[in-house]
Amino acid sequence: MNTFKKAVIIFVLILAASITAMHFLYIGKDSTGLLIARQWCEEIGLNASNSMCLEIINSGKMSLVQGVSLALFLFAIALTVIRMEWRTAAAMLALAILIVVGIAAPQDILNAVSWNLILFLVGSMTLAGIFRELGIFRYLALRILELARNNVIILIILLSLLSYALSAALGEVTSIVYVTMLALEIASIMHVDVASLIILSVLATNTGSSAMPIGNPIGVYLLFKTGMSVSTFIRTAFPLSILNLVVLLATFITLEKGFISMLDKAFKKFAHRIEAYVARHRIDLRAGNREALRILIGLGVLLAFILTVAFNDFIVQMLSKFYRTPIDPHAFLTFVPYIFIIIMFAVIPMEEISKFVEKSVEWSSILFFVFLFMLSHVLTYTGVMAKLAYVFSHAATSQLTLLLVMLFASAVLSSVLDNLSVIVTFTPIAMLFNQIGLTGSLAYFALLFGGVFGGNYTPVGSTANIVAVGLAEKRKIKITWGNWLRLALASTTLQLVVSLLYLYLF
Repeated sequence: MNTFKKAVIIFVLILAASITAMHFLYIGKDSTGLLIARQWCEEIGLNASNSMCLEIINSGKMSLVQGVSLALFLFAIALTVIRMEWRTAAAMLALAILIVVGIAAPQDILNAVSWNLILFLVGSMTLAGIFRELGIFRYLALRILELARNNVIILIILLSLLSYALSAALGEVTSIVYVTMLALEIASIMHVDVASLIILSVLATNTGSSAMPIGNPIGVYLLFKTGMSVSTFIRTAFPLSILNLVVLLATFITLEKGFISMLDKAFKKFAHRIEAYVARHRIDLRAGNREALRILIGLGVLLAFILTVAFNDFIVQMLSKFYRTPIDPHAFLTFVPYIFIIIMFAVIPMEEISKFVEKSVEWSSILFFVFLFMLSHVLTYTGVMAKLAYVFSHAATSQLTLLLVMLFASAVLSSVLDNLSVIVTFTPIAMLFNQIGLTGSLAYFALLFGGVFGGNYTPVGSTANIVAVGLAEKRKIKITWGNWLRLALASTTLQLVVSLLYLYLF
């Protein structure tokens, strides 16, 4: 059976299931149902009474429209699961069908995209490419090998901290590429299987990506979509990310005693080779040469960039007072990466910036994000999210139970689906809960933690996982599902439990 026939069969099955589900799902006439219906009418600009909103959203015609829009969204996700390379084309196809059949007006779909988010992602990826060109990441890797000299536990802790810090500052994909390459260098020097070390690096990378809004597309999306401040994000997410990194390290050291013992023996056996490797590369970075100066400048700019993002709200307040005009914090944050790209003109020729924009930005992923946001908006516009929100509200008897449902539902789905797709789907529901008073902004963090940590469960749970597995396979290091699940099931479940307790305390 060829690919086209398989796709048609999958779509027909999803369409039948979606239409049936939307037909039987309805919003009741209780107080919660009326609030949800009212909110939906305001969202689409429909001026009608609560009872009329309820009648429209539950009508047969609207249920059919909801079924088709949900089917197209799920069809795009299904093709993504089958083959990751299809995700951009699948989202493009689903969106084209939605426009052709007239389910949503093109202008409404265009207005649904957070273009400030897209600009921020493009700028951040470009800046990360410049840092890579300067050799900052290789320098950090060499420093870790020097500091960890002959001590496996210190190496494990430093590698995890590097994964965590790079991910929080520059994003999960940038982090995992360089940390994985470091682990592979260790493998080539000491002739050991570092599959467990790579898995730890991935889990630490994903954990660190929840600390700052720039660490993960999920965080960036939630920040811009919900309109929360950067300070609120960091104040809530950063302490938990540190706690969960400790949980991860404790779990790894407990479960991987055999691997740690094997690595310790190899460390002692090949200590001279490690020293020779570090010394060889240190020569290129001797004080006073041009490359060392570029790295020093790059590290300074990297630190300044991290601090600017962290104190974005405070900086905007100061600028608003200085210029005597209100400045939107999210609008300012959009242009922060570009300000630092301009600063990098001190070490990077101006004509090379276009090269970094072309090579460093994952344009396929950017397009996928854009189409995915549009598809998600259609689900909100047609009332699919309103119906799902009503079901969720009745599945939980308290705010804590509702947070538990959103945390673990997003985590389970993120383990097998693209975690950004899951969060894009759930965010309108969380926003609706917040607007009608069922939960506060903690619902957004339940989705953040569920999406990020849920992505740790399987080798295909997030982009970082897939990248690391692919890099390892190129070096003939096979990471099996068994190896992955042995560590991920225990550590990720503990991280989710800690996250739930953390949300409860908040």
